[in-house]
Amino acid sequence: MSNKRVQQLIEGQNFYHVFQPIYNLIENRIIAYEALFRSQLFDAPEQAFRSADSYDQLFELDKLSVTKAVKYFSDYRLEEDELLYINVFPSTVRRSEFVPFIIDLVDSTRLNKGQVVIELVELEAIKTLDDLHYNTRNLKENGFKFSIDDVGKGSSSFRLMIELEPQIVKMDQYFTRELPHSTLKQKMIESLVGYCDETETDFILEGIETVQELDVAKQLGVRKAQGFYLGKPAPLKIKM
Repeated sequence: MSNKRVQQLIEGQNFYHVFQPIYNLIENRIIAYEALFRSQLFDAPEQAFRSADSYDQLFELDKLSVTKAVKYFSDYRLEEDELLYINVFPSTVRRSEFVPFIIDLVDSTRLNKGQVVIELVELEAIKTLDDLHYNTRNLKENGFKFSIDDVGKGSSSFRLMIELEPQIVKMDQYFTRELPHSTLKQKMIESLVGYCDETETDFILEGIETVQELDVAKQLGVRKAQGFYLGKPAPLKIKM
């Protein structure tokens, strides 16, 4: 991957976001949107971020992506009870400048901090949690919500769930695949739902793609979910 393409991505901001709804299954309504990165320069979002990382540009791209997603959501949605989930990498969150950056950014928009969920995604190995723990606590103290994405997928996701005490955990879509036919996956989801209930942590199941998966998820106590069956990623509809 050439440095030229990474420069085009960052300097030209040649990327955009689509937004996938997150549903409250009990009330059957949208409660949040997750901003998902897209670029015509790369086949997949992960490829774009890995390329930026290889040229020491991950932090810059992450900041630009967060900025564009927050401003776009603020311009197109104005519902105080709707949340915006933004994907951020651990190496970005642990930077000392990230907390003041995100505070200033949100303060410059029509959103309030309680509407913004910092969703931690894994790209690189996490060697130490010291700075990450300090900054995630700082974010929560400033009114932001904090989530861990793809729990059960990454090598350290369960460790992060214990150590960082997020308000929200999102279980990886692997556990939703063939869910009606997998007793083991059902037990795993039911167990994590129980853990989240005990610790007063919001639980979201990712990857709902069929009505059968949705029905089983509800039977297991899942109250919030996202997936293609519920709503595909798309540009936001204007709601002023």
